[in-house]
Amino acid sequence: MDTIDGKDFLQCLLNLSEQASNLACLIRQDDKLNELLIASKSQRLNGEPDFKTLADVLIQCTFVHGIKEMFPKSKYPSSQINVMGEEDGTFPTQGGEHVRLDVTDSMKTTSDTLRKVLADEDVVQKLSHAVHTSVEVYDDSLNQLNGLKIPNQLDLWIDPIDSTNSYIKGDTNLESVTILVGVHYNGEPIIGVVTYPFTKRQVWGICYSDKKICNFPKPVSDGPIKTVYLSSVESHDKQDKIRSNGYQVDTPAGAGFKLGGVILGDAAFYFNSVPSTYQWDTCGPHAIIRALGGDVVQVKNRNQSLIYNDSREPNPGFLAFLDRNCAFKLLDSV
Repeated sequence: MDTIDGKDFLQCLLNLSEQASNLACLIRQDDKLNELLIASKSQRLNGEPDFKTLADVLIQCTFVHGIKEMFPKSKYPSSQINVMGEEDGTFPTQGGEHVRLDVTDSMKTTSDTLRKVLADEDVVQKLSHAVHTSVEVYDDSLNQLNGLKIPNQLDLWIDPIDSTNSYIKGDTNLESVTILVGVHYNGEPIIGVVTYPFTKRQVWGICYSDKKICNFPKPVSDGPIKTVYLSSVESHDKQDKIRSNGYQVDTPAGAGFKLGGVILGDAAFYFNSVPSTYQWDTCGPHAIIRALGGDVVQVKNRNQSLIYNDSREPNPGFLAFLDRNCAFKLLDSV
């Protein structure tokens, strides 16, 4: 099996995620600009409209270009890193047409494309500069990956702005915004990066071969009352039943933020019984959870983890946890 250097690959993901974080913050700095750069996509399960922003599309396209630039076919002829994202790479122009925001090596080409979307030349230049300004993340934890080789045939999911509605609303809602990157191999999530643009935190993990490494220590349970994160579309009956079994229930925004809560110890579980998430939401956090010894299993088959096959269909119901025994007690109670 042909391989690539695992440390170099994760360093690339961290750098691109931080660059994405900078782009997200730059676009969000101006409320008027942000309002102009929102496009409707579809409708959510709870009936609310689903949106994408220029940040969603530009981050995803920048990420695709960054991977190709770091691992060019000329240097890695046998490698195949398939980058997939939540968005389709297009955004409406000022004239109402849709244009692809493909990023190339040319800042001029990027600027020319952005002018079709934006009338403000100053903003065009700021965004073009951010897209073409590389970022280097320094993390000593990466030294634990020295010598690690990973397959060179990989699939990568990116959710460029998770909790888009919170991103649009702004203020304290921005805490729940995340940038999610997940890599899977043969259906299993092996690398994950969760970046919090507005609280300046980045969490990563790798679970491959005999390596289970995370840059964040496994949290320790601090009491008998365990918090369960639920989706806002979960039924009131389900919420009440979980509460009646002695659990504390909370429904923060964003699948990435809820999964991150399990990783960071803010919640013991994330229970989701409805098909409201997708592989781009769960792949990255799932890999980190696996690196910490936990898992994300299907509600209707607790012995089966979520499987990643590049489908755009919703995930089945799942439970995310770090403690398997406690997790199965929760499943028995609902």
